[in-house]
Amino acid sequence: MYFYNHNKSLIILILISFILFFINIDIQIKKFGKVLKHKDGTKYHGIIKSPPELNIWKKASEFKSDISIKNLQPYEFRHHFLPPKILGLSSKLFKIEFYDKQKNINIKNLNYFFYFQIIFYFFCIIVFYFKLIKLNIKKSNVNFTICFLIFEPTINQYNSTIFGETIFFSLLILVFTYLIDLPKKNYKYFFIGLLFAILYLQRSVTMFLIIVPIIILFFKFKYESILKIFYLIIPLIIVFSLLGSLNYKRSGIFYFLPTQTIDNLYNYFLPKIDSKIFNTNESETKKKLNEIKSKFALKNNLDLSIERDRIKFYNFQKDQAITVMLNNKLITLKEALISSIHSALLNPVEIINSRIKGKDYYKSELHQKYVNYRIFYSFFIYLIILIGFCYSIKKRYIAHHILLLVGIYFFIISSWVGYTRYFVPTLLSLCLYFGSGLDILIKFIKHKKSR
Repeated sequence: MYFYNHNKSLIILILISFILFFINIDIQIKKFGKVLKHKDGTKYHGIIKSPPELNIWKKASEFKSDISIKNLQPYEFRHHFLPPKILGLSSKLFKIEFYDKQKNINIKNLNYFFYFQIIFYFFCIIVFYFKLIKLNIKKSNVNFTICFLIFEPTINQYNSTIFGETIFFSLLILVFTYLIDLPKKNYKYFFIGLLFAILYLQRSVTMFLIIVPIIILFFKFKYESILKIFYLIIPLIIVFSLLGSLNYKRSGIFYFLPTQTIDNLYNYFLPKIDSKIFNTNESETKKKLNEIKSKFALKNNLDLSIERDRIKFYNFQKDQAITVMLNNKLITLKEALISSIHSALLNPVEIINSRIKGKDYYKSELHQKYVNYRIFYSFFIYLIILIGFCYSIKKRYIAHHILLLVGIYFFIISSWVGYTRYFVPTLLSLCLYFGSGLDILIKFIKHKKSR
């Protein structure tokens, strides 16, 4: 009873969220857990629809068939390491079926994986909640912060996907918990470093996130931070070494970054710059860039069925992209800024609408229909965050600004892609500002009404 009385708001929020989550999962699976059609007649599965999801699904199925050390990374390390492994292991526990006898996607028992995701997410939020309470942050601010993490739809729409975002967000919230109250004992930083290593295996975009705690440690402990930093980076070095060894054993090349990070600039960002330089449309630009890389592969006798040659192919693309960007700095900066603004435009209906339209979503009327609503919603959320930011400066809160460092990191490293999904970690990092801002706003409204 004591626990309930002192944490009643948290318990009520989680219970309400659980109920809404179960209702949403039931609706999503009933409506989209089947094969649907695009406008051109091609088919897609409503739940497992996009290339990243299809890749995770396929790799998870392969891992389920042979869960062993030799099958940890039997193919090119192209994408993220953990998501297919977690789904593959979950399939054993929850008896998830990946394909039927005709090799069609079969999502039998997939709802149990979604339940696992949300339970882990709530566990991390509860840990974060008690840390905030321990730091004597105002209880109303804490409650509004937790409310944001539990109910904000841009964040929580990924609970019903296999992207691995929800598990990534959960791990990130655990990182928040440690960053706002770094321990004094040196050995504890080994476990914090291990958390960062796991976070990297879930999403490689966090590779340099370790810089944030290193900066905080230096300012907080000065020269005493050296040993703490040493313990912090050991797990990352171990994980990078193991991952690199797995890749070396298979391909003869030691590397620990997903190969997608090598050619990302060429395939996703360079077309925007090139089309502006030569005043061409997107399809013409992509066709030209495809021809350039194809000629390189042909000229250098690259066999793209061999991983070593593919990595040479990717490196050529990376070098080409960097050269063009450095030679056109203003255009590059302008396009990066535009993409960053696009990524910051919140899209709380992206998952459900992309399931309705499939690959046609981003060019559909449905996408355009919600733009004005998204602008209004984003403005409302950012206004509250701005109020919280100003209030936090006035009150000299430290924890809020520590999380802002994390948000700045993610914004710099991934906002240029232009997708809202890559902006969500930054949004998560603004949760304390939102909690403080909403608290101030509600008190202001109550004060106005009482006058």
